[in-house]
Amino acid sequence: MKRYLLLLLTIGALAACKSNKKPGKGANEPMTFEDFQELFTPGTLPYKLNADSLQLKMADSLAVGAADVSRFLTDTLTQGDYSKTEKVKLFPLTRIQGNVTNYMVIKAVGRTQTTGYLCILDKKGKYLNRLRIANTGSADGAVVFTSIDSKNVIKISSEKKLSGSNTALREDFYAVGKDGTAQLIMTNSNGPTTPGQIFNPIDTLPRKHKFSGDYTAGDMNLISIRDGEDAKTFQFFITFSKNNGSCKGELSGRGHYIAGNRGEYKDKESSCGIAFQFSAGRVTIREVGGCGAYRGIKCFFEGNFVKKAEKGPRKGAKQQSTQR
Repeated sequence: MKRYLLLLLTIGALAACKSNKKPGKGANEPMTFEDFQELFTPGTLPYKLNADSLQLKMADSLAVGAADVSRFLTDTLTQGDYSKTEKVKLFPLTRIQGNVTNYMVIKAVGRTQTTGYLCILDKKGKYLNRLRIANTGSADGAVVFTSIDSKNVIKISSEKKLSGSNTALREDFYAVGKDGTAQLIMTNSNGPTTPGQIFNPIDTLPRKHKFSGDYTAGDMNLISIRDGEDAKTFQFFITFSKNNGSCKGELSGRGHYIAGNRGEYKDKESSCGIAFQFSAGRVTIREVGGCGAYRGIKCFFEGNFVKKAEKGPRKGAKQQSTQR
């Protein structure tokens, strides 16, 4: 009788161990999205991710498989920050329900640097976009951290030590739409303005489309075009400085290609619109409607910009043209 009871207890223990096995990590049943999101600690807005929190060491057993991240979120999560050959561990941090979209925060740990990513999902759990929101150990010595307020405004801060005890701080504020697009709405910076040193928030996105690339008109005037979620859309970032720096403007968002070599952007929050005209190695922009919220009162989003020659293979040339 004792042997029989011992056998039953052993079978029960084995069954319990099997039931506690993480789906997607050797179990017979594949991981579901519900299983995947349970790996993230529930959080609320407002939310902060600073350098100290990012650098906290986590047990390897808490890492999530890259295949699961690719299946439920994106296969280009670490693109632009880590090489394809570098071994990167991914750790699920926090999941947050926002007013417009939901968020999942993932930490990537590489050989020399650690990066935090904010994955944006719709209310049904469909992946829409990702933002690089935190980083330590980068080659330029900058430390990146972020906060999200209760109104879903994302502030990404980059702090870099200068000579002595001086530091340069740049703060970029983004508003997130229902479609996952993150629009740059304001920038604060106390760092030096050096000709040719423009921070481009979409620089690492794929540029496979024939019109994708960087267009310039002087040192501090840039139109950056990157691939959109499909062949009919594109991501853009515009920054300019006119009249010896007395009038500046900055705008980012998602545009649509229309007939021929034209594109257009319409701001959902105002009457601001931008018309794009692409030609061989050039783009011309014209302001349509009032874009005063994004520029000085004595200048406009307008002018001709020349495409910069790219060095080496185009970024994202072997990647899918969608930002995932």
